[in-house]
Amino acid sequence: MNRYAPIALFVYNRPNHTIRTISALQTNHLAKESDLFIFSDAPKNELANDSVEEVRKFIKSISGFKSITIIERDINYGLVKSISEGVTDIIDRFDKIIVVEDDLITHKQFLEYMNKSLDLYKNKQDVHEITGYSYINTKSISLENQSYFLKISSTWGWATWSDRWIKFSDGLTGIESLHNDSKLKYQFNYNNSYNYYKLVNDNKKGIVKSWGIVWYWNIFKNNGLTLYPTETLIDQIGFDGSGENSKNYLQLPSRIKDQNYEFHFPDIIEESLTYRKKIIKILRFRKLFVIINALKYILKIQ
Repeated sequence: MNRYAPIALFVYNRPNHTIRTISALQTNHLAKESDLFIFSDAPKNELANDSVEEVRKFIKSISGFKSITIIERDINYGLVKSISEGVTDIIDRFDKIIVVEDDLITHKQFLEYMNKSLDLYKNKQDVHEITGYSYINTKSISLENQSYFLKISSTWGWATWSDRWIKFSDGLTGIESLHNDSKLKYQFNYNNSYNYYKLVNDNKKGIVKSWGIVWYWNIFKNNGLTLYPTETLIDQIGFDGSGENSKNYLQLPSRIKDQNYEFHFPDIIEESLTYRKKIIKILRFRKLFVIINALKYILKIQ
């Protein structure tokens, strides 16, 4: 078995985004030692036929990875089913996974960071998820990239293990506890910096479709942590109206820095209260609702 985690890439009908996403992955230091699985969803309607075909033609032409496996869906799965089943399929076979979607640009050390983190915290059950994204936009030019833990999920370039992903199958079991416990609901809403509880209810009612909120709930109820880098290793390019969930979202500026990092990881596995306060402040007060819109998109709301 490959010592490096397989990469699951989910694509649909955005050829230009897909080209940029794969081009960035190809520049990663560990790309040639990593197995890439590309899940290509089928067209939702006739309008998507040509763009889906263009994406499929492109992904069949690429190289630069240890192996490339393409899974073409015959029917349209939609984002929720596509992610849920695709991740489960790969992680059941390899015990770990790195997940990327077709609107993410990765830093050249993204795969290095994810694999180091997966190895380091493999047996630390409190750590449920690794993400390459950081909410914090520092002005530092330091080569050090210190990681920290938060009790909040991010699905922009993320990774996990099979024994933690299995909890996703619980769905929203136990969510009723939030209704009768205002303190717990306050914590779930990250000190009321964002109304995740409403999103859960909207998801249950079918108003929105979000696999991300289900994942977050299962991390939260199991007292799980997500590992974040101080300097982001992910740029989001999907806020242009082209994505399934990107309507009315504002474009985030590119923040990846073109430099090599020395990664440092916390020895103590607990949430960083310092960074928690910073993130809460960002979520509450960032002007123009950029981060609030980003959170909606991160959680894959349809």
